[in-house]
Amino acid sequence: MEMEGLGSWLTTEDHSSCEVMGVTPNTDRHLNTSQVLQLGGVNEDIPYIYPQLQHKHFTGCIRNLIVDSKLYDLGSPADWQSSSPGCLTTDSSCVNMGFPACGHRGRCHGEWGSFSCQCVAGYTGQQCEEEAPEYSFDGHSHLHYQLASALPARRTWIQVLVRTRKHSSIIISLVSRDQSEYLRLEVFQGLLCTFYNLGDGEYNLTLPSYRLDNGEWHEVSLDRHDNEMTLRLDGGGGKREVTGSQSRSREIIIDPTAVMLGNSFPSESNKSFQGCIRDLRLNGRYMPLDSQPRDGVSQVSVQGLSVGCSSDSCKKYHCKAPFTCVDLWRVHECRCPPGHMIHVNGTKKSCVYTLCATRPCHRGTCVAQSPSKFTCHCPEGYRGRHCETTLAVYREDVGLSFSSLFAICICFMALLVLLLGIFLYTRWRSYKGLKESVYHVSAHHDGWEDIRENVLNYDEEGGGEEDQNAYDMAELQKSLQPSPAQSVQYCRSRALHHPPPAHHLHHHLLHQAPPVPASAPPLDPLSRTSSSTTLPPSAASTSSTATTTASLRRDVPPARPPAQGQARPSQLARRSLSFSSQDLARYLCEIIRDADQHPDTGPFDSLQVFSTEGGGSPAGSLSSFSSAGLDGGSTGEVAGEARREETLGEWGPRFEKLRALYERAEASDL
Repeated sequence: MEMEGLGSWLTTEDHSSCEVMGVTPNTDRHLNTSQVLQLGGVNEDIPYIYPQLQHKHFTGCIRNLIVDSKLYDLGSPADWQSSSPGCLTTDSSCVNMGFPACGHRGRCHGEWGSFSCQCVAGYTGQQCEEEAPEYSFDGHSHLHYQLASALPARRTWIQVLVRTRKHSSIIISLVSRDQSEYLRLEVFQGLLCTFYNLGDGEYNLTLPSYRLDNGEWHEVSLDRHDNEMTLRLDGGGGKREVTGSQSRSREIIIDPTAVMLGNSFPSESNKSFQGCIRDLRLNGRYMPLDSQPRDGVSQVSVQGLSVGCSSDSCKKYHCKAPFTCVDLWRVHECRCPPGHMIHVNGTKKSCVYTLCATRPCHRGTCVAQSPSKFTCHCPEGYRGRHCETTLAVYREDVGLSFSSLFAICICFMALLVLLLGIFLYTRWRSYKGLKESVYHVSAHHDGWEDIRENVLNYDEEGGGEEDQNAYDMAELQKSLQPSPAQSVQYCRSRALHHPPPAHHLHHHLLHQAPPVPASAPPLDPLSRTSSSTTLPPSAASTSSTATTTASLRRDVPPARPPAQGQARPSQLARRSLSFSSQDLARYLCEIIRDADQHPDTGPFDSLQVFSTEGGGSPAGSLSSFSSAGLDGGSTGEVAGEARREETLGEWGPRFEKLRALYERAEASDL
């Protein structure tokens, strides 16, 4: 602590406000610890108990932990629980529904459960949404403040926006109670400068590169830490910033009742500020330029202030024709009218017509270089000789308000509900169609099969020309896709060697019976056929007078029949054959496909009547092979059985199983 008014050579140190010391009781001088270092709480899962701790868990944020001169890395502990990087308690305060709490013109400083906004220069308000008002100083004015609390002795921060044409004036002045120490921010010979005395002499610091007396708005700031002074102009950086620490003293106790804006204390008329000032801040406090107290700051006296920052230079000065007066803020200039340029002839000035009078620059500013030459200065987003080309300009997104986000969410949910309704309606229509058994499957697509006996329901009887949706004409066409069981080679060989005079479709074995003499007795149920298939008229008339043709063996090549009068061997040599149900199924499938693919076969939806077993078929039943033998023992019946066995033997291995069944039946009869 420096002794006020006695200079920096007499100082004392007092740490009572920031330190506390104590002595351990008794004679113990050593600290024996065997536990791990725990920060912010106590792990209660470890066996050690802390009976002396009443509050075992810390709530808040911790940083910069140093123990025995060692800085601990809090980001990589050995174990942690309920802790996270950063300080969520204060960081989360700066975000309001996904948007910065201070808007786009302020910097947020998170606090415990709240936040504060540090607005950019020229703006104020809770979220930096208001523009700071402008006040004009006439050169004989000042504004005297009184602070409710004292300012720190080692820290001073001043920020203000100024606009002036005066080469030298005082912006703000701070003094101590005995006025021996002071701190002033001034415009000195058009440059930004600070003069100060912290108790060990007078010093100054100047920013030499940029001028303030050009009539434009400038952001000016003075930042003092102890004896280090920093001047910044328009945000600082580079040549817009300068730092110096010439004084050895570090403190100045500022009188809270002697803060003067626009002049010094006591007032000096030749140092009074002339220009405009707005948005004055002292150590983060907003200093009101109006009469309303704010942040514990009130006005003691006001002189020569007016609201606004207007200029009326052209009212006091007049230019001769054809020149016109242009107000450059408190300075006037006589210029030629638009589209003309000044021509100097000795001491005489005149205006000359140029091509800029035709306004060749569509969106830019025309600058005449001569009466016949000009250039266009294009604004941002345009280019070209006449600024005729538009460029894409990126603009920062200002975000969406809560009401906009809510409306977007409602529209999105409505769209989802609409899509869900369309999907459910489509599914309901599909389910309804399946429930009403409306199946319309083409004959060329056998991948979808109706498990209920392939029922096809048509909306209108007959399927006329008006029924284009519920009836498909493809159903009446024969399939062009061959089935796996189709045998084209067999059909050709069958038509070549034994052209059938009539078409008979058998229900049980589905084959053409072998030739039988006309005088032979009626065949048994095995050799009888049933021609119940609905055929074309030509085929039907042929079948009424046709005789039965010989069957074609498919397991052996066709053999020439023996000559007339030549005796047939009594019994063919038997072969060792293997017969299974798969052979019979394959044979039946081939016969069925041959009948379906025959050129004379009717359409698929034509009526086809089959004589099924037990349903009036003249072929009888195959379930009882010995029924004919049990009824009588005549010689004709025995001869019929011999012929049947001989016929089954000639038919080949495919009927070996059937012949074995007859032999077993005959053995049982014997």
